[in-house]
Amino acid sequence: MGYALDALKKRREELESLLEKLRSEREQIKQKLDRVKAKEDELYQRLTKTRDPVEASRIEILLQKVTEIRKREEGRLEEVERRIRGAEHELEDVKRKIEILKPRAVKWIVEYEAKRSE
Repeated sequence: MGYALDALKKRREELESLLEKLRSEREQIKQKLDRVKAKEDELYQRLTKTRDPVEASRIEILLQKVTEIRKREEGRLEEVERRIRGAEHELEDVKRKIEILKPRAVKWIVEYEAKRSE
């Protein structure tokens, strides 16, 4: 029983470090996604304002590349969020198992038999 408890505690530490790493990765992806969306909006505005067909075709190509990058980053973000949800679920499961296996402090109740005076 002690071995299983130690293994579960080790797994809990691994999951907590994995969650921390995944959350930081999610924040990086969100920041990059925000930058890409801003660039996409800017290109779209330039495309709607331009009258030159040559420049419009260049902007369309750039817009397609930026849109592709945005879609790829959104896919990565969804994947990381799925992994985070899975790790959180497993961590809760491990914590519950640790609570079940952890030895509890036992409170001993001492009962004395009172002597009857007759």
